[in-house]
Amino acid sequence: LLIAAGLLLCAVPLQFPQHLPKPVFALLAAGGSVLVGGSLGSLLCQVIRIRDPVLLQAYKEQHDERNTMICEKAAARAARVMQGAVLYFGAAYARFPQLPMWITWGLVGFCLAWGLLEWGLTLWYRHRM
Repeated sequence: LLIAAGLLLCAVPLQFPQHLPKPVFALLAAGGSVLVGGSLGSLLCQVIRIRDPVLLQAYKEQHDERNTMICEKAAARAARVMQGAVLYFGAAYARFPQLPMWITWGLVGFCLAWGLLEWGLTLWYRHRM
């Protein structure tokens, strides 16, 4: 589907070259080329992975349930660390009186929204499981 969309994006500028401005022509041609090339590359990688038993086993190990849970837990821990760092630097930034306070309040609001999103997703996942 992406290959067809890429070919279509490449064909439009070729059909109407005199009616399109040069930047639009270039964007359509480049976007189509990226879609076609990326899709063909992805298909080639999948074919190579399917034909190579070592790569197939590595893919299965990487996407098994235990590894997925480990990666998700690591991502959650990293998010906690980054949230704490954002709050810490916001508090450190607030100590300078000549600097605008909206930056600190923006960081606090960001972390509050992050916490609310985390809380909502936790409730949603508990409900689903």
